[in-house]
Amino acid sequence: MSDSEAEDKPSFPPEQYTIGWISALSEELGAARAMLDQEHERLSHQHRNDENSYVLGSIKQHNIVMPVLPEYGISSATSAVKSMISTFPKLRFVLMVGIGGGVPSKRNDIRLGDVVVSEPDGQGGGVIQYDMGRMEFDTFVRVGVMNKPPKLLLSTLRTLRSDPKQGKNLSKILKKALEKFDDQEYWAYPGSKNDILFKPDYPHRGGDDCDACNEDQNAKNMVERKPRKSDNPKIHYGNIGSGNMVMKDALMRDKIAEKENVSCFEMEAAGLMNEWPCLVIRGISDYADSHKNGNWKQYAAMAASAYARMLLLEVPLEKVEELGQVREVVQG
Repeated sequence: MSDSEAEDKPSFPPEQYTIGWISALSEELGAARAMLDQEHERLSHQHRNDENSYVLGSIKQHNIVMPVLPEYGISSATSAVKSMISTFPKLRFVLMVGIGGGVPSKRNDIRLGDVVVSEPDGQGGGVIQYDMGRMEFDTFVRVGVMNKPPKLLLSTLRTLRSDPKQGKNLSKILKKALEKFDDQEYWAYPGSKNDILFKPDYPHRGGDDCDACNEDQNAKNMVERKPRKSDNPKIHYGNIGSGNMVMKDALMRDKIAEKENVSCFEMEAAGLMNEWPCLVIRGISDYADSHKNGNWKQYAAMAASAYARMLLLEVPLEKVEELGQVREVVQG
């Protein structure tokens, strides 16, 4: 970036930032930055206890703070937000945006590249900490309940959910954001031919990729699904499972999903939900099984970030400012 480009960035005091946007991976941050209308100058100083690195920017009238977590996991997410609040005291809520492992089922036809948004089901806050539970007689038992997201966010996502054009609107945002990248192919839709779902009892074979599994693919190992009419990502709403270990066991995935109506698994959200006002948005990059590869990571991060942008475009700034500050919520 040239000096002239840097000089064009506006500068705002930390008190004027109201939304935190958490990304755990560099790909997730790259996708998030593509959704900003404008990036801001970095702060000249941070709180002495804040070691986070930030990207600052805006969507519509919302000023947004984007830290990157130094590592995976619940404790990392919690630590990052604590530091962020010390520097940005006027934050109202946090969005946890990135990739996750989808739970395909007859009820939910989840595909790679789709988006899952945490929405309470009446029994919890939309996020379940699955390693907080225990297995009894081979059945998962919930022992903890996460707090619900702010009512403002829940009402906004339900407004979006009722819009028959939400999928098309998401795709428009995705396509426009892709134009910002020099290497568009790296971030683009990998193609339905690369979306292969194996049966839960068929384990991964070979190294880091699924070449050996794909060579061995046949009717007995693969789940047959009808082709979709469109490549546009679909948006799903429901419970998200969160833990400190990557879900790689498809049989365990299905047991927890059946018990708790989980649509997605990830690794950071449970650390945030019980301490700060938070909504979780995940793009599906794998099926939470042993057949993991990096082919869908970038596009899934883009899809999740596109939904986050679509959500914020619907939220009025004055309604955000009416919410309690995150610091007050924690102290209260």
